[in-house]
Amino acid sequence: MIDHVNAYALTVRDVKVCAEFYRDKLGMHLQEMSENFAYLTFAKKGPGVALVSATGLSQEIPKDRVRPDESLTQRNYFAVFLEDADQEYESLRAKGVRFLQPPATRPDGQRFAFFEDPEGNLWEPEQGPFLRATIDHLTDPLAR
Repeated sequence: MIDHVNAYALTVRDVKVCAEFYRDKLGMHLQEMSENFAYLTFAKKGPGVALVSATGLSQEIPKDRVRPDESLTQRNYFAVFLEDADQEYESLRAKGVRFLQPPATRPDGQRFAFFEDPEGNLWEPEQGPFLRATIDHLTDPLAR
């Protein structure tokens, strides 16, 4: 049985550039680095973000599934919780992080923004008073 997530893997074209972004701009800890792979964590241990080169991945699974030469539209993104969306926005922007959406407020009061890494992978830092209660009271809706 799967019991935890080890890493959130992103397929990228330039592992080094992306690893530097996650280390230098987001403050993640670089745990491992090679030509086709990097692993970074927010704390000293995982789960973390694995950066896998499209070229390296196409050596492990069929190239037609990886499509390393194709520019893909981003449909998925990381949603991360934080204490102060506006403060984080200013801090990351000062480091040169490119935001697609500055902090805004949803009708439910949640503050959010969107930024992208050097290869267009999207991140949504979000803040809201309801988030901690939601996390503390997680239930399996399928178990009902």
